[in-house]
Amino acid sequence: MLLKLLTLTAFASAYKPVLVLHGITGDAAQYENFVADLEALHPGTNATALAVFEDIPGSLPNLNFQVSRIASDISTLTSSDPSLYSEGFHLVCHSQGALICRCLTEYMDGGKINTLVSMAGPQLGVYDDAFFSFFPSRLGELTLEEIYRLAYTPAFQKSLSVANMWSDPNHVEEYIKGNDFLPKFNGLVSHDDKARFKDNFLSLTKAVFTVGSQGSETFDGGIGPWESGVFSYYDDKGGFVDMREQEVYKEDTFGLRTMDERGDLEIVVVDGVEHNEWFNNKEVYVKYVFPHLD
Repeated sequence: MLLKLLTLTAFASAYKPVLVLHGITGDAAQYENFVADLEALHPGTNATALAVFEDIPGSLPNLNFQVSRIASDISTLTSSDPSLYSEGFHLVCHSQGALICRCLTEYMDGGKINTLVSMAGPQLGVYDDAFFSFFPSRLGELTLEEIYRLAYTPAFQKSLSVANMWSDPNHVEEYIKGNDFLPKFNGLVSHDDKARFKDNFLSLTKAVFTVGSQGSETFDGGIGPWESGVFSYYDDKGGFVDMREQEVYKEDTFGLRTMDERGDLEIVVVDGVEHNEWFNNKEVYVKYVFPHLD
C-alpha cells in the first residue's frame, strides 16, 4: 500500500506547470473552471491563467508588443519560483492567445516551453468580416474587399491585433509587404531572427493544434476560417489548401514540417466544437486538451 502511494505521488508530481492564455476580448477569469478541473484531474499540477491584455480594448494592441510583453511576464513568473519551473512548463492557449503562444515558442529562448496546445488559434490568420464586427461605426461596416486597404497600413499594423492577423488570400503581395507580424512568425519573410525562431519552435517536445470543424461553415464563432487553426487556408479562388500543401509546411519555414516528420506534431479536428467550447465545455477540454498534458 505504501509503495502504491509513493508511486502515485511521484507520478502526480511529474506533471509540469501549465500556463493558460485567453483569446481576444477574453480574460483570465474565464478559465477558473478550466484551471480547477485541470488541477483536480492532474493532482500535483500547478496551472495559472495569465491575466494580461484582457477584455476590450485591452486585448487589441499590436501583437508584436503583446508577444514581447507576455514573454517578459512569463520570464518574471518562472524566475519567481525556479524550483516549480525547473523542468519547464506547458502553454495551453485559446484563439488569438493560441496564435500568440505559438509565436512565444519561437520568440522565447531557453527551451523551457515543453508542450504547446493551441485551441482554435488562427495560425495562418483570419479572413472573415465578422472579425471586425465588434468595432463601432464605420469599422464594423467594412466589407472583406475594403478591410485589407486599412489593415495593412502602418497605422493599423502598429495599433490593432486584428490587423496583424488579417491574411487576405486575394491580396497576398499586400499581406506579405504590409503585415509586420504574421509573415514574420510564419517564416514567409527574411528577418534577423528567422533561424532562431525556427530553432526555438523545434525545441518543443510536442505541438498540438486543435480546432472544431463547422462543416461547410467557415466561422466557428470566433475565427474565420476555422481551418486556419490547423494551418489550412483559402487559396485565391476560394478553395482550401491543406496544411501539407502550404508554403509554411512545404518549405518548413518555421519548423512545422520537421516537427511533423519527427512525430511531435498533432493535428486535432473535432466535428461541431464551437470556438469557446475549448475552454468552457468540460467534456471537450477533458477529452481533447488535458490528455496532451500528461
